Amino acid sequence: MSKYFSESELACKCCGQLPAGGMGERLLQVLDAIREAVGSPVSLSCAYRCPEHNAEVGGVPNSYHIQGIAADVLVPDGMSVDELASIAEQCGAKGIGRYYSQEFVHVDTRGYEARWEE
Repeated sequence: MSKYFSESELACKCCGQLPAGGMGERLLQVLDAIREAVGSPVSLSCAYRCPEHNAEVGGVPNSYHIQGIAADVLVPDGMSVDELASIAEQCGAKGIGRYYSQEFVHVDTRGYEARWEE
């Protein structure tokens, strides 16, 4: 599992479950690296989403959250969305979404680089 994140932090917010095969190992490595680079605890607004919860929140049908390879990291106090996104990139995240109004950064470990902002 993760060095810094508990199963309850990674589990679906509606049902408390994790994906059948567990969270992606590479995602856990990236999240731990982000935590170490920030130098203080970081919080997740979500990681795994069951298909029902993903649909409820308007996620795309084949979301990386459903696959257990994505998490939304809340921006720590004193840091900007751009600073956290830069750290996520340095820590090996492949997909990085900047959500300025909600103050979080989506990180995932898909097989190719993708960047977007909302």
